[in-house]
Amino acid sequence: MYLGNFIKNIGKKYSKLEFSGIAFDSRKVKKNYIFFAINGNKLNGYDYINDAVNNGAKIIISEKSIKLNKKNITSIISKNPRKLLSELTYKFLIKKPKKLVAVTGTNGKSSVSDFYYQILSLNKKKSASIGTIGVQFENKKKGISNTTLDPIKLKEIINYLLKKNIDNIILEASSHGLKQNRLDGLNFDIGVFTNLSHDHMDYHKNIHDYQNSKLYLFKELIKKNGVIITDNAIPQHKLLKKIAERKKIKLLTVYSRNSNLELLSHRYNNEQQILSLRLKNKNKIIKFKINLIGKIQIKNILMAMLAAERSGINLFSMAKLMPKLKPAEGRFENIGKLKDNSKVILDYAHTPDALKTVLTNIKEQFPYSKIRLVFGCGGERDKAKRTKMGLIASKFADFIYLTDDNPRRENPKTIRNQIVKGIKQKKKLIEIASRKIAIARCINDLHSGEIAIIAGKGHEKIQEYKDKKFYFSDREEILNCINIKNKKLFNDYRLNIIQEKTKLLPKKLKIKKISINSKDLKKNDIFFAIKGKKNDGSKFINEAYRKKSSMMITHRLDKVIPLSKQVRVNDTLNFLTECATDYRKNINTNIIGITGSCGKTTLKELLGKSLTKVTKTFFSPKSFNNKFGVPLSLLNLKQNVNFGVFEVGMDRKGEIDYLSKILKPNLGIITNISYAHSKNFKNIKGIANAKSELINNITTNGSVILNKDDQFYNFLKNESKKKNLSIYAFSLNKNNKCYASFDQILKINNGYKIFFKIGSLKKFFYSNSNSKNHIQNLLAALIAISLFFNLEKISNRIFLDFQLPEGRGDLSKLKINKKIINLTDESYNSNPLSLKTSLINFANIDSKNSLKHVLLGDMLELGRNSSSHHKSITKLINKLNIHKVHVYGKDIKDTYMGVVKNKKGSILENLTDFEDFIKKTLNSGDYLMIKGSNSTGLYKKTQLLKQDNRYGL
Repeated sequence: MYLGNFIKNIGKKYSKLEFSGIAFDSRKVKKNYIFFAINGNKLNGYDYINDAVNNGAKIIISEKSIKLNKKNITSIISKNPRKLLSELTYKFLIKKPKKLVAVTGTNGKSSVSDFYYQILSLNKKKSASIGTIGVQFENKKKGISNTTLDPIKLKEIINYLLKKNIDNIILEASSHGLKQNRLDGLNFDIGVFTNLSHDHMDYHKNIHDYQNSKLYLFKELIKKNGVIITDNAIPQHKLLKKIAERKKIKLLTVYSRNSNLELLSHRYNNEQQILSLRLKNKNKIIKFKINLIGKIQIKNILMAMLAAERSGINLFSMAKLMPKLKPAEGRFENIGKLKDNSKVILDYAHTPDALKTVLTNIKEQFPYSKIRLVFGCGGERDKAKRTKMGLIASKFADFIYLTDDNPRRENPKTIRNQIVKGIKQKKKLIEIASRKIAIARCINDLHSGEIAIIAGKGHEKIQEYKDKKFYFSDREEILNCINIKNKKLFNDYRLNIIQEKTKLLPKKLKIKKISINSKDLKKNDIFFAIKGKKNDGSKFINEAYRKKSSMMITHRLDKVIPLSKQVRVNDTLNFLTECATDYRKNINTNIIGITGSCGKTTLKELLGKSLTKVTKTFFSPKSFNNKFGVPLSLLNLKQNVNFGVFEVGMDRKGEIDYLSKILKPNLGIITNISYAHSKNFKNIKGIANAKSELINNITTNGSVILNKDDQFYNFLKNESKKKNLSIYAFSLNKNNKCYASFDQILKINNGYKIFFKIGSLKKFFYSNSNSKNHIQNLLAALIAISLFFNLEKISNRIFLDFQLPEGRGDLSKLKINKKIINLTDESYNSNPLSLKTSLINFANIDSKNSLKHVLLGDMLELGRNSSSHHKSITKLINKLNIHKVHVYGKDIKDTYMGVVKNKKGSILENLTDFEDFIKKTLNSGDYLMIKGSNSTGLYKKTQLLKQDNRYGL
């Protein structure tokens, strides 16, 4: 080979010189080789020229002239031997790759490269990535010594890949590699710039020199008609834009507004992230999910997507396969699986910015999890970053396990001391020199739902002390520690949480259900013995033991019962609440919290039973909506359930705030605002404020469903906006602009066809009720379902078999003394809004020639305005198609007094003659509605009546 054929402008003197190979390592020189004498960081090639000549070097290329003892050896001076070495080496590529991509930046290089490789591989396109974590191709991985290899090794790898017909190649371009011209001579089709922050200040003179080294890729190594990909929100965007304009190459941007690939929306679903992107030129939307931890991964993915698009893959085709993406090795990588829902994240973060990113990203994605951080800093590298990293760890981690990284020839204690200077909160600090012990201690200390971040070494498999390199893998240590810890843990999150708080549970404890009522206990249930105002649960421990309860949690031990079956706590209700609160933080269940003055229970039952037909769903039983019922219900939700529907009640300010802090709903529903429990409020605005407490505890990026027909809709909407919640409104008025509205209703044989508009979809659903309350509940339920499922695919018979809960408008036929009575049971409770709505619904019943009777009880807990509220019902009754009004109670007589004479019926003084009243007053075929507050006794009496006389439905 003639030198003149490979090096331009070499001159006639040297152009006919022959050579057979290239080397910059004298040990690899062979006969007729060119030896490049390069002055390196540790070794100087000039010192090895004689060795190279003795090994057969014919030509020596160096930066300065040299004296040679042997004849027939040619010395050529070059201003930049490194650059010339690279340019000459890459001329020996067997062909040019179809697409050659380079990624540079402080952080994210490996992830962008890995994602590009995965995207192409998933789309059946041959590709390879070369960088920090090795060479990846055909699902194989080979380790390499540097992020950016020397040109001779890199040429050999590229040729190897090209021989395997892999011609889409992405490689990481480090600042060292670029400054040392290791990539000169490779013309890149695409250059990606991720970001720039503090790093390698031991090598670069300053941040300006570091930045210029990175920018060299774009100034000198991108071919004509090439592409630059970056983030338009970073400071270097302006510099890259100028370079692109000067070189007349295309600049593509990601993530931010007006970028080529813009992130429109983003939300977390535990370890999953759900994205919506907009394409700038086509103005099209792409939606997909990624099963990756860390929001920073999105930028890396978007950059990889644009590079992959330039490699011939359609963006929409990519989107379908995005859920299959895995993290790059040692980059936000979730290692193993712990039985208590704690996580161990392995990450390569070894710069201040990378450490901050991993800590803040984890905190954002898992806001309720404490973070335990294991990290250190490498020796003989950028000492200025150590204190900075200590400060970052102190600010964002809850516990810091300070340990050794790669101390190299530095004193490890000195390195740790420099880091400690930045750690302001020394209480967080645990210093353990042995990295193995530090990882083990951290993982052993993890509580349910907590997250360990093992930072600094990522994929590496060696640790350097002095001049020795030892095999050490963070990953292997993590997996070993997880295996040990899992042997101590229960499979049930709830038991792990209780164990963390008590340390007293036996290893083989079983749990079916949690109960606070000894009467309901069954084998293997856990009994929480709560001390209430009337009863002390600890008195029923003996009964729980007889029923084979697996464990009793109590504030007072029973000496007769084996202590191994009892756990003593200071306050059982507080302990139940703490366990429920911690359990909620650990389950990946979509929690729906429902409150309002009327209809909570019915909507909860409707939505819960409907979702059960679609997916695994739990909904709280009965009216378990207070400080006992909410935590108890939450703890009885199994950890593999997808949806939990809960009712949240109150009778005074602060109760909904307290309960919704336990629930932390992803979706909140407020049915309406009315005078219920108003004795504890000055006015109805106070009730609205109390109900709005639910909004404050809906999770970040959560949603709220509101009734646009309610007088406090605008108030609740504004409160929701303050929390940046997604707001979905419903209305019975189809002319009301909102997400969901009622259109029309058609009577059919055994029910109704009700037509709705939900979002852009128009669809009818079958129902066995046409009452206003039920249609409002259907609207709220349909919105909730539509937020998680495609309504077009939901059966329109999903609500058809729904039966109203007892005492909330359910219909019965009773046979009393040979008479058939049509009963509408509204007896569970009563307040002004629910009573008015019930009366209207009842009046609309077509009774034909039969009479319609109402038996009304007091509306209780209305405070000083009770009389006026009762009187307000009179006008409505007089207008409605109701034939007779009967009353029972003191306050309801205020209603009765104003009723027109021909509608006045009986006044019941007590309930002992309840059934006789019905026998004597009603005729066969008549209709009767019973409505009153629970405490009046009407509900209990009505249920007994139904049990004894139910004739049919």
